[in-house]
Amino acid sequence: MAKSLLSRVDREAQEARQWKKELQLADKREKSWRDEAEKIVKRYRAEEKKRNRVNILWSNTETLRPAIYNSRPNPDVRRRFRDADPLGKAVSEVLERSLSVMIDYECTDECLRNDALDGLLVGRGVSRIRYIPSIKQVPVEKPTEKEEVDEDELGVAAGEPQEEIEYEQVFPEHVDWRDFRHGFGRVWDEVPWEAFRHKLSRHDALKKFDEKDLAPIKFAVPESDDKKDPIKELQSETAKVAEFWEIWDKIGEKVFFLHEECEYLLYPKDNPEGQPPIKFGGFFPNPAPLMIIEDTGSTLPIIPFTLYQNQADELDRISARIDKIVNGMKLRALYDGKIESDLKAMMEGDDNELIPVQNPQAYEGGLDNALAWWPIEKAVAVLESLYEARDRQKAIIDEITGISDIIRGATDPDETAKAQELKQTNASVRLQRMQKEVQRYAKDLLRLAVDAMCDKFAPQTFAEMTELQFPTPEQKQMAQMQQPPQLGQPPPPPNPILQLPTWDDITGLMKSSGMRRFKVDVETDSTVAASLKSDMAGLSEVMVGVASMLEKLGPIVTSGALPVEAVKELVMTVIRRARMGIAVEDAFEKLKAPNPPPPPPEIAVAQMKAQSEEKLKGMEVQGKVQIAQAEQSAEGQQRQAEMQMELQKAHQEAQIEIQKDAQLKQHEFQLKQAEFASKERIRMAELENERLIADASNQTKVMVAEITAKAQLQAASMTAASYEKDEEGVDA
Repeated sequence: MAKSLLSRVDREAQEARQWKKELQLADKREKSWRDEAEKIVKRYRAEEKKRNRVNILWSNTETLRPAIYNSRPNPDVRRRFRDADPLGKAVSEVLERSLSVMIDYECTDECLRNDALDGLLVGRGVSRIRYIPSIKQVPVEKPTEKEEVDEDELGVAAGEPQEEIEYEQVFPEHVDWRDFRHGFGRVWDEVPWEAFRHKLSRHDALKKFDEKDLAPIKFAVPESDDKKDPIKELQSETAKVAEFWEIWDKIGEKVFFLHEECEYLLYPKDNPEGQPPIKFGGFFPNPAPLMIIEDTGSTLPIIPFTLYQNQADELDRISARIDKIVNGMKLRALYDGKIESDLKAMMEGDDNELIPVQNPQAYEGGLDNALAWWPIEKAVAVLESLYEARDRQKAIIDEITGISDIIRGATDPDETAKAQELKQTNASVRLQRMQKEVQRYAKDLLRLAVDAMCDKFAPQTFAEMTELQFPTPEQKQMAQMQQPPQLGQPPPPPNPILQLPTWDDITGLMKSSGMRRFKVDVETDSTVAASLKSDMAGLSEVMVGVASMLEKLGPIVTSGALPVEAVKELVMTVIRRARMGIAVEDAFEKLKAPNPPPPPPEIAVAQMKAQSEEKLKGMEVQGKVQIAQAEQSAEGQQRQAEMQMELQKAHQEAQIEIQKDAQLKQHEFQLKQAEFASKERIRMAELENERLIADASNQTKVMVAEITAKAQLQAASMTAASYEKDEEGVDA
């Protein structure tokens, strides 16, 4: 047992020595770069008060910085294949809103600005994604004497407070370039490990590690980065810190801490096995660093200033010579001592004051002959040459860095618009690669934030952040258990809850990182939009295409030759690929087929007349049948009473005539009434048809107006953004 314990201790000590060696090698590998970076940062801050220095580094950095990053990224989470996928649509909307909240409240813009500045100054910018939960203590009520308590829940039943997550947050954190190390690799995918330096006080260290693990560690007042200038002021005990390195081992898939005075690796109290706290897609908590200058054979940063440092030093030398010559160019002259009083009176004289001369013989050749001026014509000529040389040196630096005069806002008024446009185009080509690198870095940072949210956030956290109302499985099950409609009654409208995915479905897809990447694509606005002009032109073409499609397919749908579902699918395909937004998709999802128009009035009148004539003919036939029956009855009774039959016959004929006349009048009245009702129905049908046509026209106009207004608003906002970008570039 003791031998096994000793071997484990020896193995841990050997592993700690190996990682210390790795850190030493990484520190040695980047030492020359860090030394040069310290000098560059001091030069950028103008900490060295060297005379006659033109801080071209600060000028170029402040010009390039807004050119490669000038606004915070807007997340754009979309379905990867842009098809009808309700679950993918829900996941996209949840993640996009969550990222928007993170960008608004978690200093994402500040991290990216610092990374861009580090990239321009020292050649590398790094930020990492952190997950911080807020834990609260929840008291548990004590059980009564009658309640049975399980032995496993004895602590809970005793009323001990339990820990619950109050809220969760994922945010990016900028890493200072001095506090980052990594293993050797020619490209970033080959890097086996990363290390982040932390300076923790004893109080903070005790929160993270066991007290026995911190026994050999000494906490002391930190020294400044400049080893020649240590901090000498007295500090309190809380200001004493110790330096820890947080190491992410990609090969061993472990995360642990290392201290120079510890002979073993340190693991946090909440993660004694060293498991990665978050499952990132690339294992590391940060994307590939922001590298302004690429090198496919090494991951060692290249400082941009070193590419034109010689030219900047030459610019300083020229400026120093200019300063010396200017200091020596003083207006001085020699004069005869006999006219000293005259010169003094002349210098002190007022306007239009006449001064008497004490020694007129000294001015026989004029005042110019009385004074011998110091010659400065040669110095002026040299000074003009130096000014020209300095301008040429600035032009060389601008050519190396890709900063043209159009970016600086200095233009030649004699140049044509075509020449200025050509300069701006060439400058944009030079800066395009750096802009794309910043866009790539921002996109990868957001993707890592998505990995952390999907791995750690609870459904309740997503619901509170996004304010989206997706049902729970219980709510959806209750909606499915609604009573069926009774016989003879129309079916109730479908419950919209049944069409929505549940929070369990959404979080289940989020937890599956592979399936999430298959269905959802995380981008930023800068990586999606190529340019403002192309976006607006494409949007205009989409609007015209959708309107033309609806106009041409509307009559076909009305005639019944084409189902409305086919038209809806065609329109939704165009809208999804044009990326017009979820609100527009939801609006077009409600597209319905128009009601068939009523028949023309002429056909309705003809049908009613035909029905009236048919009814009149039937009544005439019925009258004839009744007359025939009466005649047969009269002939049968003729033998019994001819007089009675004649009277009856006359009476019947009179009755028949009266009845016939009444029937004819009744038929005429019914015909007129039918014609009046027909005309009234025709009039009502025409009014209803006009109303339906007006409603359909108004609905179409409103929908087109809303889409046009959104497009104009988007165009105005994007035009304003482009204008502000140009204005900022001009101001810079």
